[in-house]
Amino acid sequence: MAQLLRDAMSQTALRSLNFHCQISLNQVASPANAALTEEEQTFMRNGASCDFVVYFKVGKMPLGVIEVDGASHDKPEQARRDALKNGILEKSNIPLLRLRTVESGIEKRIAQFLANWAASTSSR
Repeated sequence: MAQLLRDAMSQTALRSLNFHCQISLNQVASPANAALTEEEQTFMRNGASCDFVVYFKVGKMPLGVIEVDGASHDKPEQARRDALKNGILEKSNIPLLRLRTVESGIEKRIAQFLANWAASTSSR
C-alpha cells in the first residue's frame, strides 16, 4: 500500500501531498470534538490508530485516511472498532477510504481518492 501511495503521489498534481503510516487517531481527529460520544473519546484515548494519513507537506493538515482491511475486519469486534473510527473521522470531516486486501482495482480507488486534492495542490 505504501508503494502504491508513493507511486500515486509522484504525479505532478499530487507532489505537495505526503503520507505517514500508523498515526494515532487522536493526532488526526481532535478528542475535544463536542460531537464525539464518550465511547468514541475512550476509543481514541485507548490508542486507536490510522493505517495511512494523507496530508499536505506544508502545514501537515490531514486530508484523508486510508484503512487497509484484512480478513479480521469481518469479525464482530473489529467491525465495531471500524465503525467507531468511521464515526470519529466523519464527525471530524476527514475523508476515509477503506480498502479490502482481497479487492481489485485498488490503484484506481487510491487515484480517485487522491484526485480530490489535485486541484488544490496544483495551485500551491
